[in-house]
Amino acid sequence: MTFGFWIEWARRFRWQLIVISALTVLSSGAALVVPWLAAQILGGMFAGEAGASQATDISQTLIWLMIALAALTALNVTAAILSERASTTILTELRKRVYNHVQIMRLGFHDAARRGDVLALTSYEVGILSDFLANTIANAPAMILTAIGAVAILFWIDPVMAMIVPLLIPAFVVMMKLAGRRLRALSGKVRAAEVELIAIAERDLEMLPAIKAFATEDFHRAGFAEAAENSRRLAVGQATLSAFIGPVMALLAAFAAIAVLVLGSEQLTQAGNSPGELFAFMLYAALLTRPVGALANMYGAHQMARGTLARLENILALEPEPGHDSGKRLDRAKGAIAFEGVEFGYHSRPAVLSGLDLNIAPGEIVALTGDNGVGKSTLVRLLLRFYSPDAGCITLDGTDIADFQVQDLRRQFGYVPQRALLFNGTIADNIAFGQSSQLNKDAIARAARLAQAEQFIAALPDGLETEIGDHGVRLSGGQRQRIALARALLCDPPVYILDEATSMYDLESEAAFVEGCVDALKDRTVIIITHRPASLALADRVLRLSADGVTPVRSDQA
Repeated sequence: MTFGFWIEWARRFRWQLIVISALTVLSSGAALVVPWLAAQILGGMFAGEAGASQATDISQTLIWLMIALAALTALNVTAAILSERASTTILTELRKRVYNHVQIMRLGFHDAARRGDVLALTSYEVGILSDFLANTIANAPAMILTAIGAVAILFWIDPVMAMIVPLLIPAFVVMMKLAGRRLRALSGKVRAAEVELIAIAERDLEMLPAIKAFATEDFHRAGFAEAAENSRRLAVGQATLSAFIGPVMALLAAFAAIAVLVLGSEQLTQAGNSPGELFAFMLYAALLTRPVGALANMYGAHQMARGTLARLENILALEPEPGHDSGKRLDRAKGAIAFEGVEFGYHSRPAVLSGLDLNIAPGEIVALTGDNGVGKSTLVRLLLRFYSPDAGCITLDGTDIADFQVQDLRRQFGYVPQRALLFNGTIADNIAFGQSSQLNKDAIARAARLAQAEQFIAALPDGLETEIGDHGVRLSGGQRQRIALARALLCDPPVYILDEATSMYDLESEAAFVEGCVDALKDRTVIIITHRPASLALADRVLRLSADGVTPVRSDQA
């Protein structure tokens, strides 16, 4: 584990952490004053002398003690509030940092990673780091100052007796090491169990229609319950060990302080210490247990944070997809596309495309057909730079697409995938898809009309404002497909990619779509992946893709 991460985030939130540390240091100073004042009061009461002067001194000391206690309380409350605010701020920034980085990763990363791992890291795991930064590290100076101050005062009262204190430190270090090793191992198991639980819940919710269709609710319920119990058992074990570390260390420190007092009471008496000094020595020995316990908890928190930090650093160290922050800028393409000797296979598997050559002129509508698995959708993913070719190159208007800034490149395409990608929101939100602030309802309604979605939308109670549920579950397959198509039409890009975009349309709706899109697709480059005759009728050329390459089926070009 490196300290670069802690330094970076400590620098980013330095003023909040400095203020919190200053407050805790002031609190530590007040905590060091309280035992001395209390000892003076107790010493005066048991000194055996009574008088007006002494009573006045005790009263004044008592007032100062009350002021110190009030200041200590105010400082602790303020520090706690600011620590919580800083913790939630750091947590939010960490979540945004992880989310933003995960978004710009290659699709290959997401193909290999379990979604539960990513969800766990962006949700509860980063909370461990934010709490460690805002609470543990910020409080460290105060705890160290309290420990040093208490030891220094003990030496000032009686150096001989105070010499015993450092001899106990190695025993505490060994116990903390042993507990920390066990806590680190448990932390890794808790994290793995939590990830598994999230992954099972995400999978089962995704597969719920199939679970109900095959009546396997009991099986999946039992699997989730088992994972939940395993997570609970490990979390309880971790919490139990964490709860023991600080108090047990403090208890051992208290026993040690008592032992020192019992064994050294004669030394304290013979040294000629006053009753106040005797009480002070006892109170400061007891006070020393507080930073010892806090430092033990800090060590435990550090062990828990190490695993999370390692996983976070591994994610953030991965390179984003090429062209995210660099490359040529592209305003609006003309739409000339060429595949030149393109080869590609998924994750070192046999090549899906081998030596593919294909040229599409600007404004041309090309339909691709072929058997399943020959690489029609793969061709599209390469064009969108979801993946990079293993060999060959793909050009747009004569420039290798790898040279463009990737977001500029993708803005040139209106993409409709085989499976409509919809989210839980209104129909209007799904059509606009992140562009709501720049669009009006007329533009959205026009796109819906071109996609042959106007009729079914008008029949819904709330029209374009109808909520469609996760993945558009409240719509039929054909309706979902029309919403996805309307989204692409709304963008008005120079190139459209329709991957089985009308596969769930009835014949009448498809014919109406073809007729309605003639003007919308005019002067646009269009790639249509389909086997349906009505959609094929839109094409200037129909090509068949196979393992041997691209062969013409029909061409309307002169």
